[in-house]
Amino acid sequence: MNQDFTTIEEILTKLKDYYNEHVSGDSIDDIQVPITERDIVAEIYCRLKPFCKENSLSVHTEIKPAPDNENSSSDDLKKLSRIDVVILKGNWIPSAIELQNKYIKGKYEARYSSIPVSFFHTAIEVKIQSKPGDAEADIEKLKKIHCQNPDCNCFFVLLNVRGKSSDHKTIGDYLGKSPSIRGILSRSGKV
Repeated sequence: MNQDFTTIEEILTKLKDYYNEHVSGDSIDDIQVPITERDIVAEIYCRLKPFCKENSLSVHTEIKPAPDNENSSSDDLKKLSRIDVVILKGNWIPSAIELQNKYIKGKYEARYSSIPVSFFHTAIEVKIQSKPGDAEADIEKLKKIHCQNPDCNCFFVLLNVRGKSSDHKTIGDYLGKSPSIRGILSRSGKV
């Protein structure tokens, strides 16, 4: 974890509190509340952007955490899992261009989807559903990032008041076994 952990946790907790305040079971009292996983990702992105600009960081979505070695092949890079929201530090652009050029069409595409994990400041995985197996897979992705870059803040965000309490508990218990990953979980609305 790094020095910005608490600030980022506060930003994510405010989103969770907003969600909990306006969604209850089958009732939504604010039509602006995020209702899909992409909505939540977009909301997190928007809430983090001012913080990142102020601190010479950049926030992006759907970034693949590439190993820091230069031996990654195009096939290896294509198999990498995407992380929903990532804050990057430092001058990551030359490394991202080098990795992107390894893809078949990389030199002609404007995107930089694979970035060495050493540039990761914060990684956030998001779920709107509370299926324990899916959540555990995302938590495992975050654990791998943290193992490769212990300074990276790692968060798992679950906003689902319609989820079963037992599923939320299972996910919370799994997070408890991973002290390097901070869980931001909405309250559950179902028994």
